[in-house]
Amino acid sequence: MKDQLSRVIDFLAARLPRRSAAYLFLFIIWAVTLWFLSEGNPAPESAPEIIHLDKVAHFGYFFGGGGLLAGFFGLRSQVKMPHRFPWAVFFTVLLIGTVIGRLDEYHQSFTPGRSGNDNWDWLADILGTAAGAWVMLISVIPRLVSRVDRQIDGGDTEIVANSLD
Repeated sequence: MKDQLSRVIDFLAARLPRRSAAYLFLFIIWAVTLWFLSEGNPAPESAPEIIHLDKVAHFGYFFGGGGLLAGFFGLRSQVKMPHRFPWAVFFTVLLIGTVIGRLDEYHQSFTPGRSGNDNWDWLADILGTAAGAWVMLISVIPRLVSRVDRQIDGGDTEIVANSLD
């Protein structure tokens, strides 16, 4: 199972951008999209009620945002694993995600039809940010950095299999 997961991550990492500016650009698009999503009305009332679906949506959306922000900071600092976990990058991303999540909840309180300042939504935002940053810093960034290093050394730029083993 671990070998299959490693191959999937290698496959995805081989297709991701290697420049930190790309992740910053995508994060800005993510933040602008979040603003517009927060201004809209929630799901229609005629839809079936699924308990805590909004928490799952908050977690998933902030998972993506945390991953993008971790990609930006991780590639800027050329995080190389498994030598040392980049705690400074992780906590910077977590702090930014926490602030954005709080601002999002505050913004929703001014939107008609929305209930803002929901601390459980905010918690889902924080946990999603942490999970996205963790996955990016543990699994993806080391593969991207090793790929860039191999390209600089003039080596093969194909998928680096099992770079964390």
